[in-house]
Amino acid sequence: MIAMNTPRPRRPSLLAVKAAQLRTRARRRAIGQLLFATIFLVGALSYALAPGRHEQMSLLWMTGLLLLSTLEVAWGLSTLARLQRRARRAWLVPTFAWGLLAVLVLGYLLRR
Repeated sequence: MIAMNTPRPRRPSLLAVKAAQLRTRARRRAIGQLLFATIFLVGALSYALAPGRHEQMSLLWMTGLLLLSTLEVAWGLSTLARLQRRARRAWLVPTFAWGLLAVLVLGYLLRR
C-alpha cells in the first residue's frame, strides 16, 4: 500500500533545463576554441619548419597565427572558467604559459 504523504519526484523547471543546455553549448564552444587554437599553433609551427621561414611574409603569418592561437586559448579557457564558478581567473596562467611556450618553440625552430 502506498502512503498518502510520499513526496513526488521533483522535475526540473524549464529554466533549469534551459540553463543546463546553455552551459553545455558554452562548454562545447570553448572546447572548439581550444581545438582552433591548436590548429593555429600547428599552422605557425608549419611555417617555422618551412624552407622559406625567414622571409618577411612567413614571419608575418607565424606572428598572426601565434596571436590567434593565444587569443583562442584565452577565450576558450575563460569560458570554461566562467562555467566553473570557483575558478574565475584561473585561465590567465595557462593562457600566459601557452603563449610563452609557443613563442619559445617558434624562436627555437627559427634559430635552427
